[in-house]
Amino acid sequence: MNPWITVPDETKRRAYIETAERIGLSAFAAEKDWWVVQTLSVVFGIDVSAHLVFKGGTSLSKGWKIIDRFSEDVDLALDRAFLGFDGELSKNERGKLRKETGLYVDNVFYPELIDEFASKGYDNVRLELVKEKQSDLDRKISIYYPNVIDAPGYLQPAVQIEISCRSLREPFSMRSIRSHLDEVFPDAGFIQPPAIIPTVNPERTFLEKIFLLHEEFHRPAEKRRVNRLSRHLYDVVKLSKTSFAEKALADRALYETIVYHRYHFTRVGEVNYNLHQPQTINPIPPVELMEAWKADYNGMIEQMIYEENPPAFGEIISDLEELTKKINSLEWRFDLEFPQPK
Repeated sequence: MNPWITVPDETKRRAYIETAERIGLSAFAAEKDWWVVQTLSVVFGIDVSAHLVFKGGTSLSKGWKIIDRFSEDVDLALDRAFLGFDGELSKNERGKLRKETGLYVDNVFYPELIDEFASKGYDNVRLELVKEKQSDLDRKISIYYPNVIDAPGYLQPAVQIEISCRSLREPFSMRSIRSHLDEVFPDAGFIQPPAIIPTVNPERTFLEKIFLLHEEFHRPAEKRRVNRLSRHLYDVVKLSKTSFAEKALADRALYETIVYHRYHFTRVGEVNYNLHQPQTINPIPPVELMEAWKADYNGMIEQMIYEENPPAFGEIISDLEELTKKINSLEWRFDLEFPQPK
């Protein structure tokens, strides 16, 4: 059992408040961060963990320390070979894969996760499988924890796990992950060893977020979204200032692999994937959406960013413009050719 569980609530409150003051985030976020790390530790303690990797924005902050953005979700990629779907898949097989993943999560992973939380002594945690109208959507599990810090309006005392069978697993590295609480109180008696988690490499996340933004802005105008998506702009800009960005843009094979995979597994129907070439990629919001994205970004800064001087939206766009010019000037092209969207 984690010794922190037995600490009196008032002591926990004081510790979360001090952690928040030192890190620069809210006390509620400090508490939720602790539960995110415990959730990762529990997930990677069950048998299927050998076939899972940790991905997404939370992996950038917790696993790689690249972004100073609080994230409440745990995104996981499940190796489709584990479910018997290896190699090239037809459209029909991809549909079967999504349904089989849903059945596996519902009937095996979810019950095992409940048992694992209980075996670790988390008696007051409640797990809930999020019901989806479509059986082939990525599965989500909400983990409601007993909070000692009152929740603000925009955050809930719950960690959400999302499991995808459609994501790539490679490349990844084993990363040491600790909560902010453990970092602030490294010598306290309640400290646990860091969780060692297989975590997607940032060069892949960098490219995936660029492609996600490009695809979003190339949807038909009536289908373009804004809400809570500006975090990807921030993440891309922060990543662009690391060596991982240079590595990604020099890796033609990785670039091509991700584009190919996105077309076949997460394709946006109206998007022309031939425009994912380096010379035509564009992750910048169109002019007519700029104000809406600015408003979303400013809200995200207020709620989720804890770096001392976060970049203003204008700086983000300026940096994105420079990055886009850099990518567009690359001399290589991928060899893939995709059908024109209907």
